[in-house]
Amino acid sequence: MATDEAETVDVSRGRYAGLTADERRTQRRERLREVALEVIAEEGVAGLKVRALCARAGLNDRYFYETYSHTDRLLYELVDEQLAEVVAAVMGVIATAPADTRVRLRAVIEAGVTVIADHPARRRLAIDMQTTDELRRRRTELVDLVARVMLDQGRELLGDAAVTGVHAELAARTVAHGGLEILIEWLRDELDIDRAQLIDFLVAMILTAAEITTTVQREMAAG
Repeated sequence: MATDEAETVDVSRGRYAGLTADERRTQRRERLREVALEVIAEEGVAGLKVRALCARAGLNDRYFYETYSHTDRLLYELVDEQLAEVVAAVMGVIATAPADTRVRLRAVIEAGVTVIADHPARRRLAIDMQTTDELRRRRTELVDLVARVMLDQGRELLGDAAVTGVHAELAARTVAHGGLEILIEWLRDELDIDRAQLIDFLVAMILTAAEITTTVQREMAAG
């Protein structure tokens, strides 16, 4: 078990090594979060164990429990923050990309793949998103968000020509689910393709899905 850090005490000011108790607590919390991301990148979410995290962080086990009641609390906090960063990166590209459907679509997909694949902890979190019920719930929320963004972008870029209604929603969810699964297989090195090929395929898949949805809606209306 790791021992407590050496601390210089200034009793008159209630400070330790130049920091207040709250500052020290914040410092320990950030160290645990930093170490947790390292462990996730190396071992996956299954590697998050209190004793191992504290030993790696150079902290006594009791410091973990001053902030988190369980490693799951730490995990889900990190997952939410990493997902928020991925969404922010993608929305930033949407806000600045040209109003050309294919150009914007490729820019968005490239940004999404890059922000996940090039961050070791996010890469492993994406792979492990079905290992617990709570992670599966967050994965479903991500699919919901991706589908909504696709529908919103379709309306923005295509205007009245955009397909709407239940068929558009079903197509968006199908593409969101399928695209995420393909990305995860690629992250696991189960697909013998490079990044450019992956992005090309995802762009083509979404554009083709839009064409198919238009055809389905027209045929069902005619029937």
